[in-house]
Amino acid sequence: MAEKSKMQQKFNADRADYTDRDIQMELLYTSWQIRISSEKTRANTSTIVWVIAIGIILSVVMAIFSVI
Repeated sequence: MAEKSKMQQKFNADRADYTDRDIQMELLYTSWQIRISSEKTRANTSTIVWVIAIGIILSVVMAIFSVI
């Protein structure tokens, strides 16, 4: 079996006395944090897409008016 790194040994030592419920709560909290972070990223991406789309639309409209 592969040797554990010092970081992994410390991680295991810190959680040696955790119950199943403690582990589940930690997993639930981590999942919740990831979901919130993903939602923020989605919202920011949506904003960027709209800004780019509006810029393209305005460029096309300005190009049309400059030709006329």
